[in-house]
Amino acid sequence: MKNRIIAALLLVLLSAAGFALYSDPPFSEVAAHNAALAPALNDSYDPSIAAGGTIGMDFYGTDIYWAPIHRHFDFQLINASARLAAIEPSVDGSISPSTCPVLLFAWGSNATPLAAKDWEGDDCVEYQNDTSVSRAALVTFTFGNTSVQVSTSNDTVPLPQEILEAMEGTNGNDSLSVLLNATFNFTYVIDDRKPSHDEGCSHHLVNYSSVINVLDERNWTVEGNRSLFFLAAPALGEQWFRDNRFDTIILTNSRIYSGNISADGNQTRSFRLLWFNITNDSLGVWQIVSVPANDSTGIVAEHLAYNTPTPLDSGNFTYGYAYELNYSYEGLGEHALQDDASGLFGARFVFKRDILSRMLSYSGNMSESGEPADLSVTRKSVPFFQDAMRPVELSIGLAGVLLVVLLTKRIVSR
Repeated sequence: MKNRIIAALLLVLLSAAGFALYSDPPFSEVAAHNAALAPALNDSYDPSIAAGGTIGMDFYGTDIYWAPIHRHFDFQLINASARLAAIEPSVDGSISPSTCPVLLFAWGSNATPLAAKDWEGDDCVEYQNDTSVSRAALVTFTFGNTSVQVSTSNDTVPLPQEILEAMEGTNGNDSLSVLLNATFNFTYVIDDRKPSHDEGCSHHLVNYSSVINVLDERNWTVEGNRSLFFLAAPALGEQWFRDNRFDTIILTNSRIYSGNISADGNQTRSFRLLWFNITNDSLGVWQIVSVPANDSTGIVAEHLAYNTPTPLDSGNFTYGYAYELNYSYEGLGEHALQDDASGLFGARFVFKRDILSRMLSYSGNMSESGEPADLSVTRKSVPFFQDAMRPVELSIGLAGVLLVVLLTKRIVSR
């Protein structure tokens, strides 16, 4: 009850704040926005998380007596940042191998210009002629015992096929670890001018380089599209028509956000566990988050689980989520019942079962309604007969009673 109140208040607050709620994860809207943002992320220096570095420079000249001069300086001129931004598509930081996800990261650098100055004191001012930054990234994906490294100079990286195949075995709560190692190589071209015998300063171009490495690491939960259904009631597919049930248990490796139950091809009940919203982070990257729904149908219950139903599941898979669907209905005879549930990443979990509802009978040929039994909708029973007892049977019975009485008296008299 408390969770439902919190969910209802959250829905009211989001609506009042102008947030749009989506009935399905808005993958296309988020993908279009983030794809348009990707070029900006490819050059997005963030000073709040930047790593600083130094670049050493040597300046040479001569004094007024033509004696050599050498000065060395370590300038703190260079900075770089790199950050894992998102894996698309995702919901609440969860991803799925079935959607061919793509990693998106942001990186950038800042190279402060060297001040024009006579750094070694030879009366010739040094100038910065040019500066450049080259960069490369090494991304390490790890899931379970599988690890793959990808080298890139782009800020979007599709997840490797080997990783996707390993992720197929997720229980719905396993994690993918991503490590970003970004390398920035800064080069300054300095005109280290020197005194000349012509009473001027001659040009002397020198290259100075330095490297900054920036690391970032994040985990994403991996969900799948696998399910396993159990018919809880009626377990054998047949039941008394006055207590018709269609109770099922769904084991999945993905969260379910909505679904419905159908009888004889007609949808009779529906339920919703999650709505969806779009958030915007400091980089401008859109993310999909779920919002708990105030489901009042009472037909579904969600549980965290780590079930490996061996030998019922030949694949020996473990399932991280369990859902109970409880449904009652009216009717006599055979009915086609169906569960249809939607997983976060496009999976549909469908379970169909024909269930027979029957009346009880008595004496083998009469239904509980008092009418002749129709065996297609009436359960068989053993017939019984009300014949009169014969005199011989009565005599044997009386003799037995007298014998018991006499024996009892004899035992008492002793």
